[in-house]
Amino acid sequence: MAQANQGGFTFNELLVAMALVVVMVMGYSLTSAGLIRRQVANNNSSVAMHLAQDKIEELQARRMLIDSDSCPDAGDRGISSRTGVAGVFDRCWKVAASPLGAALRQIDVTVSWRDHETHALTLSTLIYIGD
Repeated sequence: MAQANQGGFTFNELLVAMALVVVMVMGYSLTSAGLIRRQVANNNSSVAMHLAQDKIEELQARRMLIDSDSCPDAGDRGISSRTGVAGVFDRCWKVAASPLGAALRQIDVTVSWRDHETHALTLSTLIYIGD
């Protein structure tokens, strides 16, 4: 007596289907991880920009602006955008005479940090210190 052909999948077909699902899930996971990494990098860049701007504003507000250089060995270390929380950012600054004029001082503020790679951002401005 001949047996009827039963419906269903063979073991090889199931293995191929499972492999396809695994490849799709892994592709989605890698894409998500890349998006998260880029989001963290963008967030850190924004925080670094704000930290540099804050230091420039602080230095501009000083009545007596003397030449100084806290880069790279001094400055603020392990700072964060939140008070009381250790961070990944280091900030240093340099105040020097500008080559553009005797009554000008140039302020350079550098903020560096490390997430999945090392980054640094430098903002510069000129200040008129004439009478």
